[in-house]
Amino acid sequence: MKILVVLTYYHPHWTGLTVHAVRVAEHLAQCGHQVTVLTSRHAHDLPRDELLNGVRVVRLQPVSRFSRGMITPAFPWAAAQLIAEHDVVQIHTPLPEAPLVAMLCRGLGRPLLMTHHGDVVMPDSPMEQVLERVAFHVLRSAATLADGITSYSEDYARHSKLLWPFRDKLTCIYPPVEFPEPDQAAAAAWKHELGLDGRRLIGFGGRWVSEKGFDDLLRALPLIREELPEAHLVFAGERNVAYDDFYQVCKPLIAAQQDHITFLGLIQDRRRLASFYAMLDLFALPSHTDMMALTQVEAMLCGTPVVATDIPGARVVVRETGFGQLAPACDPPGLARTILETLRDRERYLPTRDGVRRIFDTRQTMDSYEELLDRLVRTRSRSSLRARTARRIARNTLHAIAAAPVTATAAATTALHVPAAHTASSSALPGSGLSPDDRAMLERLLRNEADMAYRRRVPTLLGYLDLHDGETVLDCGCGMGVYLMLMGRLRRLNLVGVDGDLDRLHWAEREQVPASLSGVNIHDLPFADNSFDKVLMSEVLEHLADDRAALREIYRVLKPGGILALSVPHANYPFWWDPINKTIEALGGQPIRNAGPITGLWSNHWRLYRPESLCDVVTGAGFAVEALEEQTHHAFPFIHFIVYSIGKPLIEMNLLPRRFRDSADRFRGERNSGSLLNPINLGIRLFRLVDARNDHLRGDEKTFVSLVLKARKPDAPDTSMPERSSCGQ
Repeated sequence: MKILVVLTYYHPHWTGLTVHAVRVAEHLAQCGHQVTVLTSRHAHDLPRDELLNGVRVVRLQPVSRFSRGMITPAFPWAAAQLIAEHDVVQIHTPLPEAPLVAMLCRGLGRPLLMTHHGDVVMPDSPMEQVLERVAFHVLRSAATLADGITSYSEDYARHSKLLWPFRDKLTCIYPPVEFPEPDQAAAAAWKHELGLDGRRLIGFGGRWVSEKGFDDLLRALPLIREELPEAHLVFAGERNVAYDDFYQVCKPLIAAQQDHITFLGLIQDRRRLASFYAMLDLFALPSHTDMMALTQVEAMLCGTPVVATDIPGARVVVRETGFGQLAPACDPPGLARTILETLRDRERYLPTRDGVRRIFDTRQTMDSYEELLDRLVRTRSRSSLRARTARRIARNTLHAIAAAPVTATAAATTALHVPAAHTASSSALPGSGLSPDDRAMLERLLRNEADMAYRRRVPTLLGYLDLHDGETVLDCGCGMGVYLMLMGRLRRLNLVGVDGDLDRLHWAEREQVPASLSGVNIHDLPFADNSFDKVLMSEVLEHLADDRAALREIYRVLKPGGILALSVPHANYPFWWDPINKTIEALGGQPIRNAGPITGLWSNHWRLYRPESLCDVVTGAGFAVEALEEQTHHAFPFIHFIVYSIGKPLIEMNLLPRRFRDSADRFRGERNSGSLLNPINLGIRLFRLVDARNDHLRGDEKTFVSLVLKARKPDAPDTSMPERSSCGQ
């Protein structure tokens, strides 16, 4: 394979991230792969292009720096050229250029592996906090486009807002740790040289930044010395960090204990560092946030037990090896107690190299990376072949659909012609599966709805489901549970809601929706075959990397004769619904896919759909399509931005006064008095005046916001199903 590795800093810059990247790159080169590293020329004396241990390193000259990043104008052109020359790309994040690399990989047809080394955590200053939020959205957009993602541990990934939404393409691989055995005589001699004989040494190390929690250790030291007067702290690492002046903040704490702290500075020689670990009685990692500090593993390989904070990621090493104890985070007294307990029973926690290697096996780590990269290359090759085949099938399907008549419904939506056996279905028109009382109930519940396309979809989808008391219904991709709330008010149902976003499910739990909720991988549902009478998928399919696999899974859990009702965004959407993305696409650019400050129709979406493409994917899973409607042509200008970039964050962050929230929250429609003295009600009234034009369409409109589809699982599935079938054929 030809492998391109992209990261901000490479050797001789030395952090846990660069150590990881260097070891993986050099191992892949030793295995015979052609490896190139694209990075910044962070020091003027470094050559632009050199070969290091079989790895070609290309360094680009920066013109400036910001926080932890470098500004390198030549990066876009160099990255594009190198990506085109390689089979697969691996980026090490955090990386400011990650979205650009991801878009170039997508455009050039190269698979991308995003190896994530920890969410960005910045100091508490307003500017740094803004950078932290920007970094989150930057990395999320890259993760959306990546073909695969790696994290050090599932423990960290499960608690990461950045990683866990992408767990379907996440692989957890322990970092590679190679470290020399310590020279015990050299360690003892160094301890004597430092004048620390007779002291109980507690070591800590790394960059002196706020998230490392060194201030907690400084506050714990007096408490430790009350019971263990000979306790002494020894620090190895960089104190003056350009983007974080936390060492200056800690100076008063240091001054108060200066006779009991020794600073060794940054130790770059690995054998010297091994002597540092070996002279210690205990190594402490008091982090507030940490993916997995490699210093823990290094200390254990030198025979030193570890006390780490009990936080996601950082606790994995101690928990898996047993060579130490976990202390509560942000709790100096608790940290002091744990350190004292570990020192009193130190023999119990003494590590062995073999014991550490049983968990942290470098060979297994390297093999995992090689296998993953190879799989991404092979998968992309198969995908290219499938894409060529799909384009051929799509052309045939388009010809079949073009021959089918198009009719306008009474509600002025368009519907593809459906087989004669289904034209009499009560769900062929929007909301026709609902009684007048049902529609009145929905009108009350949706009183606060500002998204006019959503307000039109709801009765259509629920009408398609044709709900009856006692049925078991799955809301696949239920989000916060609004549909579950609505269905629970209409009928007495056995409701099940699943979603991959745990934060959304927690919201649904807080709203006490009448359903059983669980976080699942939609591509692998934990339900038996033929479990559900009806399935709802509203605005879900476009978020899934493999929509066909997801629909095959829905087909499996749906009973024969059961109904699937789904909606997706229309690829040919109206200009005023999302003018920003519409303009970008018209100019030949890529739409804004991340859910940042500009939340457009493409937000976190893999694709949008046209009627023929939606029919193809649904029928390809085995379903028979009974109705397909295009909805909402007229739109209030920028309404998607108004509702989802402004209104939604205000509600989710609880920033609205109660009377305004009662007029805006989807769960509180019945609490809204409807008073026009409320500006939110005035805004919704204005949106509805524009939306009313959608009740009187001519029938020749081309742009729509939504596609809404009803499909049925055949009572007797045809096991000899053709490769694809089409709507209206």
